[in-house]
Amino acid sequence: MKKIFLSLILLAFATGVMAGTQYYRAVFRDDPSTTIDIEWSPSGTSTSPTVYYDIVGHGTTYASYAYNHGVDRSQSQYSITNEFSRLTGLTPNTIYYFVIHDASGTSAMMNFKTLPDNSSSEISFVSCGDSRTSLPTSSTNTDRANNFTLIGKIRPDFATFNGDFIYEGTSGETTTNWEAWLTDWQNTLGSIGHIVPLIPVMGNHEGSTDMYDFFDVPISNAYDALQIGGNLLRLYSLNSELSGEAVCDATEKSWLSNDLALYTGTASEPYWKFAHYHEPFVPHANYSAFTTLSACWAPLFLTYKMNLCCEAHAHCLAISYPIVQSTATGSDHGFIKDTVNGTVYMGEGGTGAPLYSVYTYYNSTHAYNWTRCDTSMFGMEYVCMNNQEIDIRIVEEVNVSSVGQVAITDPECTLPSGISIWKPSGGTPAIIYYHGTLTDVPNKYQENQMLHVAPMPAKDMVTISYPKLNDDARIEIYTSLGELMKTIPVASGSEFKEISIADLDAGTYIAHIISKTETLSCKIVHVH
Repeated sequence: MKKIFLSLILLAFATGVMAGTQYYRAVFRDDPSTTIDIEWSPSGTSTSPTVYYDIVGHGTTYASYAYNHGVDRSQSQYSITNEFSRLTGLTPNTIYYFVIHDASGTSAMMNFKTLPDNSSSEISFVSCGDSRTSLPTSSTNTDRANNFTLIGKIRPDFATFNGDFIYEGTSGETTTNWEAWLTDWQNTLGSIGHIVPLIPVMGNHEGSTDMYDFFDVPISNAYDALQIGGNLLRLYSLNSELSGEAVCDATEKSWLSNDLALYTGTASEPYWKFAHYHEPFVPHANYSAFTTLSACWAPLFLTYKMNLCCEAHAHCLAISYPIVQSTATGSDHGFIKDTVNGTVYMGEGGTGAPLYSVYTYYNSTHAYNWTRCDTSMFGMEYVCMNNQEIDIRIVEEVNVSSVGQVAITDPECTLPSGISIWKPSGGTPAIIYYHGTLTDVPNKYQENQMLHVAPMPAKDMVTISYPKLNDDARIEIYTSLGELMKTIPVASGSEFKEISIADLDAGTYIAHIISKTETLSCKIVHVH
C-alpha cells in the first residue's frame, strides 16, 4: 500500500493533478538566496498560469497563498512550450510552498528552499551530466531515471548539470527525447514534492539555444556566474561549445578573465571559486585531451585560484588531485600535482549515458598519476561545503528503491539512509579538501577509513568505533566553523566511545580522535 501511495504522489506531480501544466523544474539564474525561476510546460490548454507561493503550505487552495507571480517569459522549442516565472524578493534560507494554477485547475503543492546569504553556512549540491540515450532514435533511459530518483532522495541545495541532457536528432526525435528527459526529471521531486534547482550548461549533443529555451539561463550564449552563500562561493557556468566543440571562444574568455579579476584579491573575493562545463581538459575515458580548451581556461584557473571544476563528456566518474598545467618532470598528459596552486577536477558524466571504460595509462586503477580515483560506473558527485572545507563523495546508482528520503527540514548535508557511497580500492569514500591549500586528504583527514560512526544521523547518543588505542587519547568535537564544543578523554586499549550529543544544536560536526601518534577524523550529523 505504501508503494502504491508513493506512486500516486509522483503521478500527481507528473500530471499536475487538474492543472494544464507539466514538466516542473526550477533554475537558479540570479541570487539564489532571494530569487528562483519556477519553470514548467503546458499540458494541453493552459490559460493564465500563475505561481502561488507562501512560507506556509495551503495544499491546492491557491487563493490562500500570500504571494503570486505570472509568466515572465514563454518560449517554444522543438514544439515544446516552456513557461518561466521568475520569483524575486524571497527571504534567504527559507522553505516556500507553491502551486501553479491556471484556468484548467491547480497543480499538486510543491516546495523549494532559498539558499543562505552568508558564508558561515553549509551548502550541498550534486554534480551530474551526460544523461542522454545511446542514439537519438531512443528516448528511454532507465539509468537516467534512477539517478534522477537519487537526486530527489538526496535533496541537495541544487544540481549542476554539466551538459548532454539528451541526444539531438531529427526535429521529431529531439522533441521526443526532451519530453522523456523532462518526464524523468520529475523523479527529482521525490516523495516530498521538493524542487531541486538546476544550474545547467551546454553539452555537445544539445541545440545551441537549448539552455536558454528550456531553462531560461540569463543569456542565450549560456555562460554566467552566480554568487552563492554570500561570499562563500562564486560558481562559473561556462560554455565549452560556444565556438565549436571544445574550442576557445575569445569573447567568453575575455568575460571570464575580467570577472575572475574582480573576485580575486579584492573585498569581493569568495572563499571558494568553482566552475562547471561539459568538455574535460583531459578525459578519463574515450577521448584525447582537449588541449585547445585547456590552453584557453587553465591559465586563468591558475592565475585566479579556481578551486574546483565539474566536467562531463567522458561517461565515467573521476576526481583528480589538485593539478596545474605543466610539462615538467613528473607531469602526466600536460598536468602535474600541486596542492598549493592546483585545481581539483571532477566528473565526468555518469548520469545515464552509455558508459565508457576508463583509461589505464598510469596503472590498472588510475588513468593518470594525478588521478585521485576513477571508475566506469553510473552515479554522480555529491558535495557538502562550508568556508573551511569541501567534502566530495561519489554516489553509486545502487539499490535506488531502498534509499530513504531526506526531509526538507533535515540538517544541511544529511545523506539518506541506504545510499551507496563508492569507496575506491585503497581509498576513502570521503574526499575532503581544506581552504587555503588543497591538502592531500589521506595525510590530514581519514574519515570513515578507520572509523565508524553510528547512528548517522544521530539524536541523543553517538558511538564512534576506532582501531584499538595504544595510548590514552582524547576526542575533540568541533562545529563546521571550527568552534570546539566537547573534549572527551579516551582510555588506552579502548576501541569505541559512546558520546552524548543531546546538548548540541542540530547540525554537522567534526570529531578528531587525537593520540600521541596520529589524528583520525570523522563527521557527526546531529538531528533533534
